[in-house]
Amino acid sequence: MRTTVFALAVLVLFVIPASSQEAFPGLNLFTPTSSSHSYLLDMDGVVINVWSAPAPGAYISYMQGDESIFRTCQITTGVINEAGMTGPLVEGSGRLLRIDADDNIVWDYIFNTEEYQQHHDIQPMPNGNVLVVAWEVKTQAEAIAAGRVGISGEMWPLMIAEIEPVGATGGDIVWEWHVWDHLVQDADPTKTNYGLVAEHPERIDINFGLVALASGDWLHTNSIDYREDLDQIVFSCRKTDEFYVIDHSTTTAEAAGHTGGNSGMGGDIIYRWGNPQVYDRGDESDRMFHVIHGADWVDANLPGAGNVLAFDNGDREDTVNDYSTVVEVALPHDGWCYVLGPHSTYTYGPSAPTWTYGGPGGFYAGPTQGGAFRMPNGNTLVSAVINGRVFEVTTGGAVVWEHEFGDRCGRVPRYWYSTAGEPQVPPATVARFLPNYPNPFNPATTIGFFLERPERVRIDIFDVRGGHVANLTDRRYEAGKFFVAWDGRDDAGAPGASGAYFARMRAGADAAETQKLILLR
Repeated sequence: MRTTVFALAVLVLFVIPASSQEAFPGLNLFTPTSSSHSYLLDMDGVVINVWSAPAPGAYISYMQGDESIFRTCQITTGVINEAGMTGPLVEGSGRLLRIDADDNIVWDYIFNTEEYQQHHDIQPMPNGNVLVVAWEVKTQAEAIAAGRVGISGEMWPLMIAEIEPVGATGGDIVWEWHVWDHLVQDADPTKTNYGLVAEHPERIDINFGLVALASGDWLHTNSIDYREDLDQIVFSCRKTDEFYVIDHSTTTAEAAGHTGGNSGMGGDIIYRWGNPQVYDRGDESDRMFHVIHGADWVDANLPGAGNVLAFDNGDREDTVNDYSTVVEVALPHDGWCYVLGPHSTYTYGPSAPTWTYGGPGGFYAGPTQGGAFRMPNGNTLVSAVINGRVFEVTTGGAVVWEHEFGDRCGRVPRYWYSTAGEPQVPPATVARFLPNYPNPFNPATTIGFFLERPERVRIDIFDVRGGHVANLTDRRYEAGKFFVAWDGRDDAGAPGASGAYFARMRAGADAAETQKLILLR
């Protein structure tokens, strides 16, 4: 996931701290799972921007260089929802959105049919397309025909699609990959995919793990990321406790087969790590994850570039021993592929992670979601989900920054300017706040602002959760100094509670200015 932002007007230019003992500055993008909003917060928790979706339904949002975001939201209808995933579920989102910096939905695309539905995660690509994780519906008869044993209903395997946005609501599938094309099973020799599981680590055993009775969910893929220089995709699956790498350089036809692409392996799995018993080359003692989430590449030019960070929730059978761990894995490259011994007992290396944070007696983030992102100074930003807790740790395990949003957030990325070249002075803003008076206040305060030139100005009040409270003005002003008053009430006239609030001002296309207000009742 690319977190360097090259032309984001709302950001100032940060310079990398000399020491990893300091937090790396940037803006943090919170997307509460129960909310339809995404919030951009600075390092002090001040709300910089808010984007609004029609409904909740996202574990993470992704900000682009133009200050727009990609995110998902729920749909309330759809064949797959009706097949067991009823109600407001984040997992079964099915709707992809791009929302611009001014909170306008500029792309609204439904990825839900009788055959498939988006869920859990998406990944914007450098070419402007979006990778989508989806369920694909297979009937009981189709599952049995593929060699699944003991199946009593539908089976929902993984599908990955690359969507090219078209217009305001359209999209073309320009590439796709189906795990159904890469199965192996050793139960029925009459099937074409029959073989010894241990001899086919490039495929997934269709009989490994349980299929959810209420839905058909099988692998439960929960994250996806893209590496441009290798043209490869990594994704993590909760039900197998592994992350996988596949070749994206293939055509769709090659992705359905076993040859082609840079790797020469078509759509077969070119690397997997975390639980070798899934491909029958290990046992429980070799298992590295107890519920995996959030596998993503460490971006180029960052410490550990090319490694994979993954979140081990640590949800063990004995809840007394639950603890979470962030894991960094250095993949054993062999050209476009990865090292695996020829013998049926050999597993994909390494035998242990390059770096970990957490462990027995440490933090526990619960059994759902979580993730980690590498910072330019070598620190790691960890999302612990519960209460929206996000914290930054050094390589030595020291916590140097943390923030609790107050609501569950699956994964929280941080964005910053490119640090290439000489530091620059941020350009002067068209508008700036003057100190409000009084502050703290009760019952009212006056907010001043100064304009360098004539411009349309909008000033809004937000609470500490990012919720919109009141609009104070939205009109054109001449150059000069102006004042607006806020009486501590929302747009409906209800008095606000004591606490911190934030005034946000936009002047034309200029960056947002934010000012903190304290109301004392």
